[in-house]
Amino acid sequence: MIIILTYIALISGGILVLLLLLSLLSGLDLDLDFDTDAGGGLGAVKGVLTFFSVGAWVVRLVLLTETNPVLAFIVGGAAGAVGVWILSLILKLLLSQQINVNWSPDEAIMEQGTVYLRIPAGGEGIVRVTIKGTKRELKARSEATEDIPTGASVQVDSVAANGVVTVRPA
Repeated sequence: MIIILTYIALISGGILVLLLLLSLLSGLDLDLDFDTDAGGGLGAVKGVLTFFSVGAWVVRLVLLTETNPVLAFIVGGAAGAVGVWILSLILKLLLSQQINVNWSPDEAIMEQGTVYLRIPAGGEGIVRVTIKGTKRELKARSEATEDIPTGASVQVDSVAANGVVTVRPA
């Protein structure tokens, strides 16, 4: 019985660690997720693997110290459930640390920036604008009648459909 529990714990634990590493390091999630109101981060496969891995280890340890198999399986089941709960809390914490790094030129409107490449009168240049905490280089056009030199401070007024921003000296 103890050898079977050891194999169950090792195999389910190994598969669980492999799935967790794949999902955390590469973003590959080979799991079945269900929509719940709680918004859990632990899929069905990882939950079952966690339950069997933790539960089998605890049953094995209890059987080594006690002779009552009913008590061992009750304690193992409770430990497996606690293991699933703890792992879901850890994954929720990890997933809550994600940020949205997608951006669009529209987010540059009314932001201050600096000219990176001179903007000639009626022509195009490049400006650097901070969007979501990161400096972005955007093609820029000015409606001013004079050139805007490199390093000048500008403000973004609008964005054209092709992504070129219209700026004015700040």
